[in-house]
Amino acid sequence: MGYYQFIQTTRYYLLYSISFILYYLTAPCRLLASRLRSEKSPENRKKIFILVAILAVTVIAAAFIIGQFFVVQQQQQQQNSAVPDVKFIRFELDKHEIVVGETTNVLINVQSSEDMVIDDAKVVVTIDPPGYEPYISISNSPIQLPVFLGKDARAGEVKVSITATTSPPAKEAVYGVKGMVFVEDTQTDIKEFPLTIRQ
Repeated sequence: MGYYQFIQTTRYYLLYSISFILYYLTAPCRLLASRLRSEKSPENRKKIFILVAILAVTVIAAAFIIGQFFVVQQQQQQQNSAVPDVKFIRFELDKHEIVVGETTNVLINVQSSEDMVIDDAKVVVTIDPPGYEPYISISNSPIQLPVFLGKDARAGEVKVSITATTSPPAKEAVYGVKGMVFVEDTQTDIKEFPLTIRQ
């Protein structure tokens, strides 16, 4: 059962269950109102009015709660459908510690779980914090991924090289290597690993 069918089924049974509960919860009020109508007097009319008002407030409150539930579910469905399911299946550093002059490689593979064609996906690899450029160089980023023709399609393994070109200000510096997947400028996944550079 898909997500949409699940939500539709849940709505049906939830609405049915709430209606069933409301019917029995308001049964005493309805029975009492029926008895009061058979006894015509100003006092009974006032009681009937109060019972009807209570019943109306109960129904309105229940309708509001059901409406809020539907709105939240609809928003979640829209959010889920807005972000394509294209994610990393591999994002690894072959070395987490390097010295100046050495290179580490980021091994990357991406998979699409969408049933449609994805033809505008890319991977961007960055370093945190900003200002790393004088000490570190990154090759082959961003990477434009090949077309994903359907569900479970993979990009194939690609590699990004990170080289410590100059000694950092400290004898040892720790940077964050961050990888992000984008589909039509929408971020669909993110991974991050620490990288230690020593002089």
